[in-house]
Amino acid sequence: MKIDILQQYVSAHSALLHEKAQVEARLRHINQALDQAPPTEAVTTPPVARIPRRRRRSPISMRAAVLQVTTGHPMTKPEIMAAIQKLGFRSASKNPMSSLSPLLYGKNPRFRNENGRFSPMITTTGSAEAKRTPKAVMPAKKRKVSAAGRARLSALTKARWAKIKKAGGKRLKAV
Repeated sequence: MKIDILQQYVSAHSALLHEKAQVEARLRHINQALDQAPPTEAVTTPPVARIPRRRRRSPISMRAAVLQVTTGHPMTKPEIMAAIQKLGFRSASKNPMSSLSPLLYGKNPRFRNENGRFSPMITTTGSAEAKRTPKAVMPAKKRKVSAAGRARLSALTKARWAKIKKAGGKRLKAV
């Protein structure tokens, strides 16, 4: 069996060598014919410059666009997406709705969800809508204590600790 395979290889190899010699002879014949023919002008086309693609930049951020379109009235997610695209927002992702969800449902949401319709929690107009925003969302105002108030608090604290020490205790007792 090995002899048959070897014989097949040798015959195929010699056949390919014979075919190669015929093709080379034909190419020589064609080259000679072309050398005798008058030269023709070669038509060359200029290489086409490849312009690199740039990432599309949106003229407005998604958050700003959503705030702008939902300020007037509450909207559903598909309505919001259509409205922000109309405003000129262009997303680089294939599915821009997936980028919209974290903005609406995120850890610190800035949008109120009422039956699938979203509206901003804090409006920029200062209308009655702003007065209805939850206290947890609005930042607390920093309270300032006057010097006289701090002195009174200090005196009360010192008196309380003196009373505890006089009673022999080291801790405040629950009342």
